[in-house]
Formats: sequence, structure tokens, C-alpha cells
Amino acid sequence: MAEAEIRIPKRILGTLLNSAGAGVVPRQGLEYIAIGRENEIRAVLRDLENVSLGMGAFRFLVGKYGSGKSFLIGLIRAKALEKGFITADSDLTPERRFHGTSGQGIATFRELMRNLSSRAMPDGNALAAILAGWFTSLQEKGIVEERLAPDSPELFSFVQREIYAVSEKLRGFVNGFDFAKVINLYYLGYKEQNDALCEDAMRWLRGEFTTKTAARASLLRVGSAIDDQNWYDFLKLYAQFFRCIGYAGLCLFFDECVNLYKIPNRVSRENNYEKILSMFNDTMQGKAEGVAIFLGATPQLVEDPRRGLFSYEALKSRLVPGKFTPSDRQNLLSPLIYLKRLDDNELFALCKRLLLLHTSYYGYQSKITNDDILRFLQVALDRMGADEMITPREVTRDFLNVLDLTYSDHDAKFEDLIGLKMENVDRKEENEDPFFELGEIKL
Repeated sequence: MAEAEIRIPKRILGTLLNSAGAGVVPRQGLEYIAIGRENEIRAVLRDLENVSLGMGAFRFLVGKYGSGKSFLIGLIRAKALEKGFITADSDLTPERRFHGTSGQGIATFRELMRNLSSRAMPDGNALAAILAGWFTSLQEKGIVEERLAPDSPELFSFVQREIYAVSEKLRGFVNGFDFAKVINLYYLGYKEQNDALCEDAMRWLRGEFTTKTAARASLLRVGSAIDDQNWYDFLKLYAQFFRCIGYAGLCLFFDECVNLYKIPNRVSRENNYEKILSMFNDTMQGKAEGVAIFLGATPQLVEDPRRGLFSYEALKSRLVPGKFTPSDRQNLLSPLIYLKRLDDNELFALCKRLLLLHTSYYGYQSKITNDDILRFLQVALDRMGADEMITPREVTRDFLNVLDLTYSDHDAKFEDLIGLKMENVDRKEENEDPFFELGEIKL
């Protein structure tokens, strides 16, 4: 059965093909090559629904390199934005961790703030736009519901009262008083066009003051600052704030968590695992309302009994599968979601989709048939161990490389590139598709 016609902006499609061909996950357009993972996505969408009701969620997306962890994180991020969440993401590195003695924690917070996104601003740095949008909605409420004049002092007072009403809800949380004060000062600077006050407030909200003294010496006169010790508490506070102003909650994504496994010092490594435990407990116990946390991890990071998460007994006791869970079954309600390799049908569908995207973007008629795609997969899967170890990244990169060569070099033959003699394979009817048909893609 043919799919409906798909329309993709050419800029997004070009970026998608370039990123996928280089083995990199793009920020936009992932849904156009999302093949498989339906059960995993369905489980995560249930999480998002729960979080929008005020609950918390915590998931490890576990798979080896190239298995699709980053892709799935990107896809979940896009779904969360569609559903009205604010999202923030950060790759962990030696300089960005959950805990450290040299500013690694606050570096992670600042990266999250740089990548803070809303549906209106999906590419990051959305905090100022989120606040401006909120202020505008409050002004519109005063004009429409209270019939106040747009430039009247009464409207300014009305908006301030609405902001204070939200601020009061935050004061009971850790650091909530200072957070509410800075939000109010930001609105004052926004209204009076005081750029210096707005800049100081934004710097504080993004965790860019290095010390409490520096924060106190600024125009804000605030006695605290976001630092290595309290940055996670402020993320929980942000989640509450976003929910108060009309968003569904806050989704946090941490990729490349394997870098925690690589920390050579045992105490430093366990301090990071302790932070993960704290985040896990908060979300599971309802102490982090409106917060969803997703971590991309390798099996080694999770299961290694010497250096992995299972070396930390408090985490192992929470994450290890139950005694009655068969090894060939996956509990999609557990904190660990293991990414199995795509089956042969899904790999075929992925290649078919990539071919359709490639021909649509470059505007040519490809001579590559469904049989050719099957032969490509046959060659890929016939390599030693590939049947179990092949990853979507490998298939995507290799297939797009073949497509690029056959398009740019007219002398390049598909069968020569994949190293398989066509005549040695039984040909099926031309254009016969043993799986499904894809609709036309429009740019």
C-alpha cells in the first residue's frame, strides 16, 4: 500500500542527507528516515504523557555504537517539542559531566541552556524567546480580559501581578526565591528596555556568574548563583516554571554517557553515578515534577561490574532486570531500553526511504531497483558477524555513499560498487517490492 505524499523543505532534506552520509544525527528531519523502533517510541510517548500530568520519567537508551541511540534521542526530542515540552540536551565529555571538581557540572548546565529549545525555536537558545512570549501573552490577557490600554501603567501593574503570582509558586522550592526575583527583574529590564539589567538576569539564569560575589555585585543584587553543587536543583526549578507558564514540562537528554565509564578515577566516577542515582530517585519518587530524563548509554557502561553502573550497588539494584524477565524479552516499562538491531525488513525499508530521499533531492531517476537494494543488504549481512552486529549507521552511511557515487560518477556501476555479480543472483520481476511502496516526496 503506498504511503501518502511526503513534503520536505529542501534545506532540511539536504542537511538530513549530508548528516546521515557522514554518520551524524541531524537536529531536524529525523522523522523522514524513522524506520522501526515503534515499540520504543510508543513507550516513551507514554512517559511524556505521564510527565505532562506532573509525574517524572527516567530512561536509559542502551545500545552499542551506531545502533541508533543518538537518532532515537533526536526523534524523542522532536516528539517532545511537538507535544509542548521544553527540551535541553548535552553530550557528556571530559569537560561536561554530572559531577566534577573543576566546573564540569556547571559546564553541563550551560550546555543545556545553550540547547534549550521550544517548538517555536527548535535550534536552541530559546530562553529569552520563551520569556518574551510569556510576557506578551500576559499583556494580551490584560488587554483582552481586563480591557486595559496597551500603554497604560495599569497594564504594567497587571503583568507584574501575574508574574508575581507565578513567582509565589516557586518560592517554596530550593533557590526558588532568587529564581523568582531574577525573573521579575528580567521583566523590569524588558519593559524599561534596560539592556544591562536584561543581560545580567539572563547571565544568571544561564549559570554564567562564576561566584555568588559576582552575582551580588551585578545589577541583580542576588545572593546566590547556579554552580557545580546546585545546577540540577535549578533544572527541577525550571521544569516547575515552564509548567506554570503553560508548557508540558522539561525533557533533558544526555548523550555520550559512556564518557562517565572512561573516567579513570574511581571516586570521581562514583560521584557521577551518585548524581545519576539522585536524578533517578527524584523522578521515580515524584520529587522532580514535570521532568523527563533520557540518557544514551552503551551496554558496557551499564553492565560492566567493575567500572559500569552495575559496579555501583545502589544503581544496580534499581536497574538490573527482574529474576523472571527472560533474556530474549524486553520490558519496555523498565528504566533500561535496549536497542536491538533493525530486522531485515526494516533495513530494506530504510534503504528504500534513503533512495527516495536522494533522488528527490538531486532530481534524477535512479536505475536502482528493489532487487538491487536486496543485493546490497545481502552483501552487507554476509560479512562475518554482520547479521548480529550491523548497525543502522553503517547501513545508512554505506548505502548513501553508493548512491552518491552512482549519481556523481556515471561510469560507476551499482553492482561493481557493492562487489556482487548481478548474474549470480536470481532476478525478480522489475520493480517488484516484497515489502511495501513509498509515496512520492515533494520538496
